[in-house]
Amino acid sequence: MRPLTIGLIGCGSHGHRHLQNFAAQPATEVVALADTNLARAHAVAETFGVAHHYEHYAAMLERHEFDIVSIALPPAINRDAAIAAFEAGAHVMISKPLALDMSQAREIIDSARSSGRLLSMALQNRFDPGVQTLRRVIAEGTLGHIYHSRIWHGHEMGVPTSPTLSQRHLAGGGALFHTTVHLLDSALWALGNPRPVRATATSYQKLSKMKRPPAPWEGRLRQCDIEDFNVGLVNFADGSTMSLESNWLMHPRSRPSGAEFLGDWGVAGLRPLRIELEEGDRVVDATPVLPADPPDISAQVFHDFCRAVRGQLLPTVRFGQMLDVQSIMNALYHSARLGREVDLES
Repeated sequence: MRPLTIGLIGCGSHGHRHLQNFAAQPATEVVALADTNLARAHAVAETFGVAHHYEHYAAMLERHEFDIVSIALPPAINRDAAIAAFEAGAHVMISKPLALDMSQAREIIDSARSSGRLLSMALQNRFDPGVQTLRRVIAEGTLGHIYHSRIWHGHEMGVPTSPTLSQRHLAGGGALFHTTVHLLDSALWALGNPRPVRATATSYQKLSKMKRPPAPWEGRLRQCDIEDFNVGLVNFADGSTMSLESNWLMHPRSRPSGAEFLGDWGVAGLRPLRIELEEGDRVVDATPVLPADPPDISAQVFHDFCRAVRGQLLPTVRFGQMLDVQSIMNALYHSARLGREVDLES
């Protein structure tokens, strides 16, 4: 089997994970990588045994042909890099979030379609056995109609200091955009991707109000212009709703990240998975047993994409689903700015 040739754009921490995940796949070869920090590109190339490294991805794309270009960049740069990769004839794997806004996200999708190339995102929670089991249980109708779901996600007292996560012109957003996105996507996928239609939200930045901010932020607070807290509500076309809470300053003893799904005939939860069915006034535990040795879900999403590129299946992460995730997040931010409910862009 001919190895799939891989090019990487972005050599930060996400880029490292992309390299590790492609290295875990059969018959793949990372040929070249690029990063605007040339010294970092050189160091990463040496660490992972990559033959070629570049400062500018345009030079990399001009000098090599790739089956896949993997993009591990801030969302502000994703559109231009993805379109350049598609125009060079490559399929694209991209980190989350897809883009800064819906306009850029649609440009990426349109470029993939017009070039006849595949696109996937590193939304690895879809490969978690608990998420996959819940998706099956909901699809089989075991819980009846899911009329409301709620998700809460974040960090324990940790606002990232990197400008690519804390400055809006690069990051696009904060706790919702870069952390809750994973649980939002897996909840939507488990639900069968109902169509979102309206949203309302409020955002807050607690970091700048703290008496003593976490040590990395002392004297640097003006550099941070994203939210560390967001709470919102999404309405779907099937009449159901979803509430979301994103928080980068959770206390260690507060509830851990998770999700809950309320159905006509029972309730399900994630992190950990639980299925509870109602029999009259009794609640019965119907949680299935999950594998004792679950797969590496980060590697699985890359395996899924490599199989798709080889023509064996469509990627698990689909165009319309990527746009729905982007649309919900941007609508929640838009609502928070306006102070009212907004319709979602389709």
